Parts: sequence; C-alpha cells; structure tokens
Amino acid sequence: MPMRKSENELVAKITDDPVFSWVMEQDDNCCKLLQAILPELNITRVEFETQKRLKFHPEKRGTIPDILAYDQEGRVYDIELQVLQNKFLAQRIRYYFSMIDQNLLMSGGKYRDLPETYVIFILPNDPYDQDEKCYEFAFQQLKRKNPLVLDTKQHAIILNASGSIGEVTPRLQGFFDLIHDKISTKDEFIEKLNREVKKFGTDPGRRKELMDYQMRLDDEREFGKEQGKQKEQISSIKRLIKMARQFKASDDFILKQLMEYYGDNFSKSELQEFIKKNK
Repeated sequence: MPMRKSENELVAKITDDPVFSWVMEQDDNCCKLLQAILPELNITRVEFETQKRLKFHPEKRGTIPDILAYDQEGRVYDIELQVLQNKFLAQRIRYYFSMIDQNLLMSGGKYRDLPETYVIFILPNDPYDQDEKCYEFAFQQLKRKNPLVLDTKQHAIILNASGSIGEVTPRLQGFFDLIHDKISTKDEFIEKLNREVKKFGTDPGRRKELMDYQMRLDDEREFGKEQGKQKEQISSIKRLIKMARQFKASDDFILKQLMEYYGDNFSKSELQEFIKKNK
C-alpha cells in the first residue's frame, strides 16, 4: 500500500468533497455556479443545503448529495462533483432523482406538484469518450422521426471538465479549468473560489477534515484494487480447474494445487466450492 500523505503534504482542491461543499456554502457561490451552468433559467436567488441526508424511511440510512439547492421558482438542483469514475453513473443519477422525489413527498407534497429537478454531475474526465463539454438527457419517444418528449420535469446534466466540443459559459469553462488546477481566466468569481479553496487548506480544523477525507478516498481506491486482484485470481482458479479436468485430475489433486497457490487468499471451503461449480 502506498504511503499516505502527511498533513503538511496535503493540498486542498476544489474536487475534494469537503472543500467543494464548504466553498459552495460561502456567500452566493452556489447561485453563481448554477447561473454559469444554466444561464437560460435566469436564476436570481437560491437557498441551499450541503451534505443533507435524503431518506424516505426513518430506518434507512439514505444518501447525501454534495449540494441540494432551491431557486426562486421552486426548482430543485442536486450538484455533485465526482472525482472517481463510476460505471453505474446512470443508475446513480436515477437513484438521486428518486430520493429527491421521495424526500419531497414525505414532506407532505403531492406527486402532481413535483418541481423541475436538475441532477448535475461535474466530472474531471469524460464518461462517454465523446469529448463533449455537456451531456444533457431527458425522456423522449423512441422510433419516431420527431419524437415526443415525456415531460417528467427531470433533467440529467453531466458536465465534462475535459471536453472540447460544445459551448458553455466562460465562467463555467473557468470552473472546469479550476478543477484541473488551472486559473486561465480573470473572472472574479473563479479567482474568489480559488482563494477560498486556499483558505480551506490553511485552516487547522478544516485540514483535519481534509486529511480524514483523503484517508477515506485512499482506502476506497485500495479496496477497488484489491477487488480487481481478487477477480483476476478467481479467473485464474477457474482456468486451472479447467486445465486439470482435461488431464482427468481428481478433485483432491485439484484442491491440493489450489491450496498451494491460493490458500493464503481463499479458504479451503471456498476452493472446494470453485471445484464443485466447475465440473
């Protein structure tokens, strides 16, 4: 396992979960970011909550959006700044929509009054390899030249900070650059965000929070690597069993070989189960 960074080596970045949430809490940063993402909505004021737990059952743990905001028209925005690649991004977006709706309904709202809802994921890299800056999705009719749109009032927006195709506001492009640790604009808002990121990094209490976050992130990455190694080992075990079967080897002989090579990572009963399932 690689050495963890010491507290003195930590550098706060806008992509760090606690940093992003804290910076968005300051002044009107959240409102200005939404204005940069969705200028056509003419957002003038937002109320927001950071790291609010959404749940639709009192015994359920629920989920926590990075930023949950409401504008002057009652529209709802969930803003997520996602660093790690997630191959289940679409399912996660669906999950957030459902949790937001359930949260509103459990608060006494009626389904017919569900507001316009935007789930916005900001990613450092392109999840679709199309090099577009912005992907926006909605429900629409299939197999029709001029498809009808099913107006669920749900808008899924995925922003790719590495994209080069398409138009976004200069301010949003400046935010993309900030994600990649570049300040290529004289936009006062982007410069303000950068100052507040640095301010977070110099606050002793905040640095402890950042260090805890980095440790959790490192653990998650290591867990992912270990999961990958285990999958590779399982594939190797299956290949070894298949090859041994071709030579008419007995189950006892195969088990002995597996115990020798994989006994440190798998129990005897687990290896016996592999043999049983790969007759």
